[in-house]
Amino acid sequence: MLRPLGPDPARAIADGDYSGLTAGTTWPTETTALVAMRAAADPDALTWLIVREGLVIGECGLKHAPGPDGSTEIGYGMGAAWRANGYGTEAVRGLVDWLGNLPGCRRVTAEVHETNLPSRRLLERLGFTIDLLASPYVWYALALT
Repeated sequence: MLRPLGPDPARAIADGDYSGLTAGTTWPTETTALVAMRAAADPDALTWLIVREGLVIGECGLKHAPGPDGSTEIGYGMGAAWRANGYGTEAVRGLVDWLGNLPGCRRVTAEVHETNLPSRRLLERLGFTIDLLASPYVWYALALT
């Protein structure tokens, strides 16, 4: 389940305050505070918490609103204990489905470290294809219909 992360809770998380949240094992991750800072500072960096059985296990969202070309970039992170169970795929699929209904959004991109094979496979399962190789990163893209 995806739970929207509003600006006030995002600011709290960015400051290390996780009160009001029940964190799953290995969450927050090393990037959670950075994601929360972006969400608190930029209203277009929409972010959702990934929740499983009442526990926050990760986060996903937009890095920016769709630009004039209709393209946006997504990011996602999951606590290590929750990986390889389909939760990330489910969350990113939900995010992409939501973006498919967002007016003006025609293309979704995601940047992945070239050695992060599970994340690369996740995107490929959802129909993303390699758009750019810029070592050490691989950029994936998905056209929305």
